[in-house]
Formats: sequence, structure tokens, C-alpha cells
Amino acid sequence: MMGQAIPDCISEIKKAGAEIIGVNCGNGIVAMIDAVREIRLIEPDMPIMVQPNAGMPDLVDGKIVYPETPEFMASKIRDLIAAGSNIIGGCCGTTPEHVRQFAEKAVNPIKRLLGL
Repeated sequence: MMGQAIPDCISEIKKAGAEIIGVNCGNGIVAMIDAVREIRLIEPDMPIMVQPNAGMPDLVDGKIVYPETPEFMASKIRDLIAAGSNIIGGCCGTTPEHVRQFAEKAVNPIKRLLGL
């Protein structure tokens, strides 16, 4: 989004001694899935933290509105995990309800698998 190529960013992050790669904000959760896939191809071992925003904001009746609902974003959490995300949060426009639903999609299948 800011004109930085992912391979260049990863190179600089590693030179600086980072132990985790972080991706935040941007154009919404779907774009983050593609970014994580690209990062994972370049860097197969380093943990990836993702904090997508809730889509591109619009000004509606003088208020900033983010179009990606908690339900929509949560429906993409398993795709983020499959792409290689290790830590998932939220950026601009996400609410506690977004994060609650992210956790529901990410954690509950693991709990069921473990019988918890």
C-alpha cells in the first residue's frame, strides 16, 4: 500500500534483528491473506503477526465507517492461519466484537480438537 515491496521489507526487518514480522492496517483482511502468503514464501520460519483494518473507510453522514463487519472478517481468519499467520489482531475500524469473533474462529476449533 505504501510502495514498499515485501521482499525488501523482510530483508530490512531481518537486518535489524527482528524476531517476528508484523503486517498491519492496509486494505482489509483479504489483502492481508495475500500478503501473508507472500511473506511465508520468502520467510518460512519467522512468526508473522497480522493486524488487518476493517476495510477502506468511507465518510457517511460525517462519520468514518469501516465496511468489513466482524462476521465478514472472522470468516477469513482460517484463511489467514492457513496462509501462515501466527498472531492475529485488528487495526483501524476493528472493535472488541471483531477480535472476539476472530478468537472464536481461531481458538474454538483447537479447543474442540483437544476436547476442552
